[in-house]
Amino acid sequence: MSNIKNTKLNIPLHSIEKYHNNFKTADINSNIYKQNFFLSIIIPFNNGKKYLEECLKSLSYQKIDAYEVILIINGLTEEIDDIINSYQRKIRLKIKFYKEEIGVSKARNEGIKLSEGKYIYFLDSDDYLVPNALDKLIKMAENSNADCISGRKIKTFYNIERFYNNYSQKIFDKEIEYHKGSDYELYINNVIPQRGNISNISVLHILIKKSILENEIFFDEDLRYFSDVPFILQVIEHSKTIKYVGNSIYAKRVRNDPINLPSLNQEDPDNKPLQYINTYIKSLNFADHREDLKIRIDRKIIDYYLTKFLPLIRKQKDNKLNHIHFKKLSEISSYFHPKAIKWYQKHEIKSLQSNDLKSAKRYLKFRLGIKKLKKICKNPKTIKTTIYYNIFNKLEINKNMIIFESFRGQYYNDSPRYIYEYLYENYNNSYEFIWIINDKNKKIPGNPKKIKRYSLSYYYYMAISKYWVINLRQPRRLVKRDEQVVLSTWHGTPLKKLGLDLDEIYSATPNIKEHYVSDASKWDYLVSANRYSTNILRSAFKYTGEVLEYGYPRNDILYDNNNELSNIIKENLGLPLDKKIILYAPTWRDDEYYDVGQYKFDLKLNLDKLQEELGEDYIVLIRTHYFIADNLDLTRFKEFAFNVSYYDDIAELYLISDILITDYSSVFFDFANLKRPILFYVYDYKKYSSKLRGFYIDMEKDLPGPLLFTTEQVINNIQNIDIILQEYKRKYDEFYNRFCYLDDGYASKRIIEKVFKPK
Repeated sequence: MSNIKNTKLNIPLHSIEKYHNNFKTADINSNIYKQNFFLSIIIPFNNGKKYLEECLKSLSYQKIDAYEVILIINGLTEEIDDIINSYQRKIRLKIKFYKEEIGVSKARNEGIKLSEGKYIYFLDSDDYLVPNALDKLIKMAENSNADCISGRKIKTFYNIERFYNNYSQKIFDKEIEYHKGSDYELYINNVIPQRGNISNISVLHILIKKSILENEIFFDEDLRYFSDVPFILQVIEHSKTIKYVGNSIYAKRVRNDPINLPSLNQEDPDNKPLQYINTYIKSLNFADHREDLKIRIDRKIIDYYLTKFLPLIRKQKDNKLNHIHFKKLSEISSYFHPKAIKWYQKHEIKSLQSNDLKSAKRYLKFRLGIKKLKKICKNPKTIKTTIYYNIFNKLEINKNMIIFESFRGQYYNDSPRYIYEYLYENYNNSYEFIWIINDKNKKIPGNPKKIKRYSLSYYYYMAISKYWVINLRQPRRLVKRDEQVVLSTWHGTPLKKLGLDLDEIYSATPNIKEHYVSDASKWDYLVSANRYSTNILRSAFKYTGEVLEYGYPRNDILYDNNNELSNIIKENLGLPLDKKIILYAPTWRDDEYYDVGQYKFDLKLNLDKLQEELGEDYIVLIRTHYFIADNLDLTRFKEFAFNVSYYDDIAELYLISDILITDYSSVFFDFANLKRPILFYVYDYKKYSSKLRGFYIDMEKDLPGPLLFTTEQVINNIQNIDIILQEYKRKYDEFYNRFCYLDDGYASKRIIEKVFKPK
């Protein structure tokens, strides 16, 4: 431990010493471990504390006896004292500590050496088990004395709680109906699946008799990746009896943050192709005499070559290392079993076997062309993107053209609107304006060209416009050209955690975090309302570009004290002019949704009680988030409650409102510019803050208004609103000075002068 100061560890020395000595003292000498074990569970751990905790938690749900859990900690970069203390005795946890990262192969080998069980079981630290999953495997082992017993693996991006809620007990207990055949066939299909390349061959969720490993079977420590392949082939070779238990479920977790916390499989080093090649070579000794296994392994390396490696060469044209790897793949291709090569692959594999890269590229181009043609025939909409990529993106860029889009073309609002209006009013003759708007009847001053999102014209103008002004992430199908400038105004001061700061992603695509970083890398400018927002947006999107910390253009209107405009807005909405207005603007709940980006909404505020108590003096405007898919039925509350969810500009609603009620929406950051009362109706605060999202600020200490949990509390606070406003005056002033200090009505002007530099 003398060289500890030279290592890059973020945990104190005393913790490292404790882990280092733990195995020698607390484990070996403890009476709890002096017994004969039936099962040894081996878990290598390097990083991902939150995953490890769920992994160990799932083991505590297993109703098993006579087992040991061997945790091989190596290259530790996190403080995990609390987890170790919580689970060390609960699940009979042994620990072996390595200061340096030793790799999964060596960690598993060390676990095997230390194991005392009749059966060995490998569990990855970022995976977890369904309750009773091990019980079912062990029962089969006890009844059959089989050499290997495998269960079913399910890939998931969910955390343990979410996974348990999503998969019913019926699914857990149901034998697989999709696969028919003997135990051996089911076992092989699970361990060495037909589809995919060698990266999905796994030793996970298999009970393996330790006596089998005495045939000098170990993980190849020269292989950083894919060491499971030669290992499991040897296990199969020496196994006489094999069983499969289809209702024993293992959750193979795919990490949802490959940017900050990638798993081994999510690494993408330059030598990855060489790892595939070396794995295949080392596997030949153990598969060559078994035709069925040889064909499976060959098909997997062929799959990798055709679907991963060749497209990589096409993408990385000047990478000399890929050419070296192609030659090595050519050398091993002579070992391919003829039955492994499908009829439509023969010409491409022949090019590989002949070491003819030019021919291989021609066949790849032809294959991708056929694939694209099939895609177009299946979905004619792809014709537009094909034209966009191959024709529009080769046209000359119009240096004076600006394209605007707000909330996916649904609205004419937010900061893009106010940037546009300032440009139109002051520099109308200098630019050509395009608005992406799905409703072409929408009134927009100045008569800009209106284009429907994802129309052919959309792709045309996105390809040739010099400037894009957007308030969300741009569609991933778009390609930002070198000459183009993307101005992201974003759409709010963050309260809820977002982007890379989120632990779990619920209804969005599981790859969303990668998309966040990829999309943000294309922004040339990012607008921020304050220093607080700047720090969060940089972190959440891993954004390194220029931030315009100028205030939000959409708040410019809030500094134009125009009573005439307020009356016009009320008249346009058909609102009475003699009543005060309450704006209720709740956000969505991440775990309540129909589909990706389509959230459910259940109105928890009791409008009957509100109308009864406040109807003489107030009306209520209800504005749901644009993600919400449900339509509100307010017919019973005519003249009292109004659905303004589809009103374009919420800033205009702020202007006419006397009180704001919200929950976890960021709307209150903007509304605070008006210094009017804000109430927070947070009926599900505990769940939302601890399980769903989490917040960047302390809602109990920092908010400029009270947290309310019932309709009765909301009514009482409105009836005493002057007292509430006075009670929260100090907090309100502090909040205003922290978050609203840049907004002054001139944010649009500052941004335009910086980005467009108009003359």
